[in-house]
Amino acid sequence: MFSRKVFLKSALGAAALVGLGGGTASAAGRPRGGVCYDTGVLHAAGDPLSRVRWSRQQLEREIAMIANELRCPSITAFGTDLGRLAETTDAALRRGMQVFVQPRLYDHPQEEILTHLAEAARTAERKRRGDNVKFVTGCEHFLFTPGIIPGATFLERIENMASIPASEWPAIVRRFREFMGRAVEVTRREFHGRITYGAAAGADAKWNDWSLFDIVGLDYYRYFATDDEYTKDLDQYRRWNKPLMVLEFGCCTFTGAAEAGGMGWDIVDYEVDPPVVKPGYVRNEREQADHIARMLRVFGAQRDVEGAHLYSVITPDSPHHPTCRDRDYDMASYGLLRPIRERFDDDNSPYRLEPKQSFHAFRQHNR
Repeated sequence: MFSRKVFLKSALGAAALVGLGGGTASAAGRPRGGVCYDTGVLHAAGDPLSRVRWSRQQLEREIAMIANELRCPSITAFGTDLGRLAETTDAALRRGMQVFVQPRLYDHPQEEILTHLAEAARTAERKRRGDNVKFVTGCEHFLFTPGIIPGATFLERIENMASIPASEWPAIVRRFREFMGRAVEVTRREFHGRITYGAAAGADAKWNDWSLFDIVGLDYYRYFATDDEYTKDLDQYRRWNKPLMVLEFGCCTFTGAAEAGGMGWDIVDYEVDPPVVKPGYVRNEREQADHIARMLRVFGAQRDVEGAHLYSVITPDSPHHPTCRDRDYDMASYGLLRPIRERFDDDNSPYRLEPKQSFHAFRQHNR
């Protein structure tokens, strides 16, 4: 089965949102939602990619479903393998979608991350025609890139955050901004379209110097009781006078998931083998569907939100178990579809996809 860190590298990077792709209106006059598509993330050397099974046929089938059934005008393609990112970009562009290309490389030396970023930007520029490809200079570097917050791995950095003295935060923000300045420099050298960054709302989104970017990019898992509170919260990012892009949003598939937001994955106990869903949590597809529909409405009502992308349309590393609640990992998934594996405990097993209630709610919005 998957390890805790392999799961988190795909799920937590969703501290995250749904895409209102490029401002394209639906028949009802609302912006249509887009999605994130996970191509697999490498955590550390020797680890498998978070998405183990990969084939061109499967990619084409899933991208066709996103374009034709969900009617998404745009996607965020994220991952580590540059070949997979390029294949996904090509498949989406052929179907008329816009693509936000987001390379991710966690817990590697900063120089390696910058080199990886530059290579991805170079490939994205070759595919860009006007504004059909945008480039995202990584995801939440303050957590996933060493040398900014203390800790050898991003799990250690997450644990360390709560105990960092207030006196140390100015230095952390300075190190973060220095790295982001270098990331923008290598990106602009290779990519000449619009760029953004996948920042965690309420964290590095506040520290980032957005003057360096064309779009303010947010991984947005905040929860508020009223729609007006969302508008007020988003106001803090409007001072830059740039379009906002929700690069990630969503919730998992259990009662209470909307309020849990980006921590929804934590209902699984990874300290036991095999991992199990912790007691007390109940599968609830209706809550996920209602929250996604609400957030699409909230983002669509914002005058300057250019788009919003749901994290993440398919999560093959969180398969659904139809008969064993304790191992129904799809409860801790942000996906719109239930992956049903032929061999449940095999990460490389073929799988089929069954729509959840959230799939139908998302599709209804995009009509």
